[in-house]
Amino acid sequence: MIPKAIHDFVKKVVSGKHPHQPKAIEDRQANVLSIIETLVSGKSSHGSGVVTKREIKGVSTKDSGKDRTLIKFAVSDGENSVSCVAHNCDMKYGLGTGLKADVLTAFDAIIRKSLADGKHIKLKGLYANFKSERVFVVEKIEWEEDVHKSQISEKVVEDFLKVCKKEGITPLDVMMDDTGLWAEIYADEDLKKAILLYCLSPFDKEDMIHIGLITNPGEGKNHLVDKVISPLVRCRMAGTGKLSTFAAMFGAMSSDDLNSIELGLLPKMNHDRIVFSEFQTLEEDVFGEMLNVMTDGHYNMQKGKMDVTRHAMLNMAFFGNPPNYYKEGEHDKEEMLRAFGKYTMPIISRLTLIFAKPTLIKGADAESKIKEKILQNMDKTVSTGVNKSEINNLRTFFREYLKCVSRYHPKLKACEGIVTSEFARIEQTDQFSVAFAKRGKTDYRKWAELLNLVRGFTRLNGRHVVDISDIDNAIDIFQDSLETLTSSFPRSALNQGMDAGVLELYHKLLKNFDNGSGQASGTRSEMNRYAASLNLKDEWKTLQKMKYNDETPPNMVVDDIQGHLVIKSGWNGDA
Repeated sequence: MIPKAIHDFVKKVVSGKHPHQPKAIEDRQANVLSIIETLVSGKSSHGSGVVTKREIKGVSTKDSGKDRTLIKFAVSDGENSVSCVAHNCDMKYGLGTGLKADVLTAFDAIIRKSLADGKHIKLKGLYANFKSERVFVVEKIEWEEDVHKSQISEKVVEDFLKVCKKEGITPLDVMMDDTGLWAEIYADEDLKKAILLYCLSPFDKEDMIHIGLITNPGEGKNHLVDKVISPLVRCRMAGTGKLSTFAAMFGAMSSDDLNSIELGLLPKMNHDRIVFSEFQTLEEDVFGEMLNVMTDGHYNMQKGKMDVTRHAMLNMAFFGNPPNYYKEGEHDKEEMLRAFGKYTMPIISRLTLIFAKPTLIKGADAESKIKEKILQNMDKTVSTGVNKSEINNLRTFFREYLKCVSRYHPKLKACEGIVTSEFARIEQTDQFSVAFAKRGKTDYRKWAELLNLVRGFTRLNGRHVVDISDIDNAIDIFQDSLETLTSSFPRSALNQGMDAGVLELYHKLLKNFDNGSGQASGTRSEMNRYAASLNLKDEWKTLQKMKYNDETPPNMVVDDIQGHLVIKSGWNGDA
């Protein structure tokens, strides 16, 4: 239960009645709906959003005047889009009084920057008919206030920490309380912490936190987004399968002009979050390109001699189900991770945290608590009266709190010895060696991710200096995630850089080319064609490089005897 003193403090800050918060917190979400509502009337209106498309047209007619410029662009708030025009044509052209050349140049600079970086702009103007189109003719463009800048100051955060200390709790305790942000869904402690870490905003690529969640259907993964993440922070849910095309995610490229490239969902959510629900339905080219963005926080698009960079520094969450044949008790836990397909190993390396478990909630009374939450949501008992007001205040306050603390840069040097010794202990375990140390004694990406978790917990608690409890929280959740992976794949298979598809192909070859001795044999061309028919050519190449054991010279899984291949039985990925 959240103490009354916390609710009182939060209410004062949200309403602008706190000594260090003289203004009420506003909703600064991008919105072009107010513009769309004047489509018929043509009245002057204003709105805000991100430029998603830009196209330049040269105009030189009797009505427009000589050597004029018309800029057509689209502005979107994520749900609605407006077709806009800015120009310097004469009045007779039919689009009202044109802008001065220097003003149009300045507007275009803002348009291009918004398109490149996904930054929000404010625009004012009115609708007019242009040929057969109804377009919004822009009179004024300027930068919107930074939507990622917190409306509360560090001083407010400090005051909040004092109240928490007086009540004997931490900000993290408040954010995890079942009567507050989590009032509409029941979840385990490790999942709550992972989601709150995910709700921090990344401003450097080292800040990005990616999480994976693989669980049985009906466990409430999307409910987690609707009831916790979206009401708290800016987050978009990506479409599934063919709805999340390359163009939708990264942007459609024009063959005529790279500058007219449409902005995809990834750069639109720069410094924010995206959830990929049912990620196993994504097309391979989209998923492959996503790997670089997860590491670098940007991507490049090339066309001819042009090379355009788009910034996409964001946290990604991958929610999905195990393969449809998976049955708990009948299949090994490794089968759950096959939802990642051929990208299993690269994804595991890039995910800060991953939880693969049939059910999200542990405990003997978990089922009854989940059912109780569902009933409360359907009866609207959580979102009424005082409860609703308190929950809304908490969401508003922590939305700005998270923006503020996300910009903190807690130094790790002072706790280097403790973190290093803890990581060294984890490195020595068989679990770590199995899961991450594929081509050496360690995985430096995992070391960086652990450090990021330490910083993440420090930020969640509103501190500039790392506390021992932050290290404990980071180690605990890191090990919880590690335990998810260690029963997933054979040790040497991971060390050799193999994924689940290779083992799958191995067993299919043994069955299809069985020579009666338990081994498989056939010509190279036969096996090449078979692997190609399964769309597993890359896995086939990898399998031919796999060692059967560590003898010298190495004994291989696939022996080539003058073009006739023999595949040994009894191999499970171990060398």
